[in-house]
Amino acid sequence: MNERKELIVDFTKSFRYLVRTVRQDFAVEFEGYIPYNEFTVLRALEDVLTLRVSDVARRLNATNSYVTLTSEKLVQKGYIIRERSNADRRTVYLTLTKEGIDLVKRMDEIVYAYYDKTFGDISNEEMITVMNILEKIKPIEREV
Repeated sequence: MNERKELIVDFTKSFRYLVRTVRQDFAVEFEGYIPYNEFTVLRALEDVLTLRVSDVARRLNATNSYVTLTSEKLVQKGYIIRERSNADRRTVYLTLTKEGIDLVKRMDEIVYAYYDKTFGDISNEEMITVMNILEKIKPIEREV
C-alpha cells in the first residue's frame, strides 16, 4: 500500500473512532434524558421551533421516515407537537413544546460541558486548523 493510501485509511479510522466514541459517550451523558437520535431532532427545531418533517430531515441529512418515527417518540414524551397542514394534508409540521425547549437547553449544557472537557487540551489555533481541514472534505454529491 502506498503512503497516501495508508494515510487515508488511518485518517478515516481515526475519524470513525472519534464519531463512534462521542456517540457512545453521549449515550452515557444523556442517561436519564432522551437518546441522542431524539435529541438531534429536537435540536434541529431549536432555532425556529416549527419546521416541516422534510425540513428537519434535510437539516439532519436523514429520511422523512426516520424523522417521522423519531418524532412520534418525542410526541409521546410531550417534547414536540405534530400537526398536519390545513392547506396540504401531506405536509406535517413539528413544533417544540415548552418542555422540549427546556430539555434542549439542559442537554445543550451537557453537550457543551462534554466538549469543553474533551477538547480541553486543544488550543483555539488547533481547533481552527482542524475545522479548516474538515471543511476541505467534500463528500461525493449524488444525484437524487
